[in-house]
Amino acid sequence: MAFRLSSPDGSPYWDPGESRGDREQKTGDFDQQAEEHKAAEPPRAVPSLVDGEHHPVDRRTVKVARIIGCSVVLLISMAPLILFSIGWAVGGIPVLVYLAVLGVWLLLLASSLLFAYRWPAARHRHLRYLVEEDGLCIRRGVFWRTVIWIPITRVQHTDVSQGPVQRRLGLGTLTVHTAGTPGASISLAGLEHGIASRLSTHLRPARATDAN
Repeated sequence: MAFRLSSPDGSPYWDPGESRGDREQKTGDFDQQAEEHKAAEPPRAVPSLVDGEHHPVDRRTVKVARIIGCSVVLLISMAPLILFSIGWAVGGIPVLVYLAVLGVWLLLLASSLLFAYRWPAARHRHLRYLVEEDGLCIRRGVFWRTVIWIPITRVQHTDVSQGPVQRRLGLGTLTVHTAGTPGASISLAGLEHGIASRLSTHLRPARATDAN
């Protein structure tokens, strides 16, 4: 049964004079045509990792680093404050000394929280990676720039890990273990989990063996 569409969203056109059964039949035909059209669409090609461009890691990694960094600062800073407050409460520390130390503590806490909030964004701006057919290049460093080249021929194995916050945001950390130096490993955090998994497959040693 042919029918025309009345709106860009693909909703079927209803004839005011048609019965409810005709409308249900028309809806069924419309859904069938939509499924056939969807099945006929060619699958989208997955973009190649090897594109000759230096890519930044996922921007959401800044949020992850800020959450972790600020949480660590708060946890570490609360311990001395609690101990010092107990000492003041039992009368072992004069009030003026307590207030002076409290002021210094607040200043250090504010500076530490500011650093934990600002640093991840600066680190993200200077972190880039380039995927080549024969390896991976990582450029990072805010004050001291470092360029790391990881050839596939030196890769022993790779790992993709996720912490609780990363898992919630769909991010992952790629760790590449290389030969030549005992315990040598290089991590690239803040990748979208799917990209991290594809990079892990791209760098696996078996691929280099098969290519040779």
